[in-house]
Amino acid sequence: MSKTRLMLLLGLVAALVLGTPATAQKQVKGKYNAIEVARFDIQKDVDKFDAAWLLTLTEELVKQLQETKKFQQVLREGETPGEAGAPTLKLVGTITKFKPGSRAARYMVGFGAGSTVVKAHIKILDKTSGAILFEDDVDGKVVMGVIGGESVGATRGLAKEVASKTKKQFF
Repeated sequence: MSKTRLMLLLGLVAALVLGTPATAQKQVKGKYNAIEVARFDIQKDVDKFDAAWLLTLTEELVKQLQETKKFQQVLREGETPGEAGAPTLKLVGTITKFKPGSRAARYMVGFGAGSTVVKAHIKILDKTSGAILFEDDVDGKVVMGVIGGESVGATRGLAKEVASKTKKQFF
């Protein structure tokens, strides 16, 4: 085989291999106009994460996803989309790490002292098929705020990151 033919063949193979994910990605981008937010789980070894914060986290996720203005509907688990059978994403996640931090340390010391950290592993699925379309680790932090900032604010940071990544991935 001549050198020119070999180079053409290698170029064709590379184009096919590199082109396939882009084609698959185009099929996903813009396809979904609804997303359902499931209540996150808490990993067994994560201590002190207030279970009531899961409700706050769910509401923050709904709010931040709505603020992207990319979804016609942002649903809580169990709600149904207005258009039956409409392609819908489902956001699920697990809290994987929690460091409660100290509001007093944030207020008195500053410079990152006493910061609250919440980390989670998220998956975004096609609700109908259950296929995983996106998976990543995200986090939220409270480093400072009015009178040290409330620790529960870390859920807002986590929700903002989820919304940003979702927008980037699907639109």
